[in-house]
Amino acid sequence: MIYTLLLYGHIATAIFGFIVSGGLAIAALIQRSRGTLPKNFWIWQTVVQINTLLLAVFGTSLFLMGGRPKVILHILYGAIALLTILVQRAVGTDGAMLEGMWPKKDGRAGVNIAWVAFGLNAFLWAIYGRGLTTGFFGF
Repeated sequence: MIYTLLLYGHIATAIFGFIVSGGLAIAALIQRSRGTLPKNFWIWQTVVQINTLLLAVFGTSLFLMGGRPKVILHILYGAIALLTILVQRAVGTDGAMLEGMWPKKDGRAGVNIAWVAFGLNAFLWAIYGRGLTTGFFGF
């Protein structure tokens, strides 16, 4: 019973994360000319990060209860997703961590946070998608 609930929770959070991270990547791509992102974007960004943590909790619990993915790389994709949200948290909403990496243009910071958010969310979306394919189909 508990194993089944954890499995359904794992599947639901994976599908939710796939949809939301893809939506965030599209939203960031649309906002790239502005260079800033609205407050609602960052709220949803936090939601997908919490969702990724829940996904890891469900997956780890399933593993500890004896459940094994069809492909061992499935576990690697989960670890990469966690590393991606750590990078997202480190970059933050203003990209201050990245300031020294790009030269300033016309007195403005060279970092366009919308492009950074797009890249990280597109990568997270791809990792979610890869995790779903290995989880459901074993490839």
